Amino acid sequence: MKTKCPNCGATHSLDSLVMANKGGDAFLQAFDVPPELKTPIIQYLGLFRSVGRDLSFDRVAKLLAELNPVVKAGKVTFDRHTFDTPIPAWVWAIEQAIKARDEGRLSLPLKNHNWLYAVMRQFDPRKDAPAKTTNASAAHGETVAFNGVKKPVFAGRTQQETWDIVNQAREPGESLDETYERIKSNY
Repeated sequence: MKTKCPNCGATHSLDSLVMANKGGDAFLQAFDVPPELKTPIIQYLGLFRSVGRDLSFDRVAKLLAELNPVVKAGKVTFDRHTFDTPIPAWVWAIEQAIKARDEGRLSLPLKNHNWLYAVMRQFDPRKDAPAKTTNASAAHGETVAFNGVKKPVFAGRTQQETWDIVNQAREPGESLDETYERIKSNY
């Protein structure tokens, strides 16, 4: 099976990715990223790619190896200041990086994480954090798609359990999305 990253453009077979030393390292490092950060981190890694070139697996593994411990620590030391970096701060800062890239305000390719850290230092959880949700699983970013529409998983349930519950409760002629909306208050 061939895989191609939409952000960095790298194309490789999944088997050789796992078997190759640095490709395997990058693959394993990616599993260490918190679920809420998986998509933003992939977008962020694309900012390190030179125009017309693929991002090497060596570079991806190195970047993820630099980020994972800092993300887990929940703190960044930058410019002689240490500040808290909860997961919403990472998501917000990466969104700012993508926005800056799209507006032409970001010089690419990035060489290090300093730009991200400088932006992250400006994070204000009172105004920049995503809205709170009452569904604990949804707070962790877990969703399930019904007819192409992503919905938060039911509290305390996995994606598969949510899918099964909705599918079993489905009435004749009712879409899965409609069933989800009808029964979600029960969960």
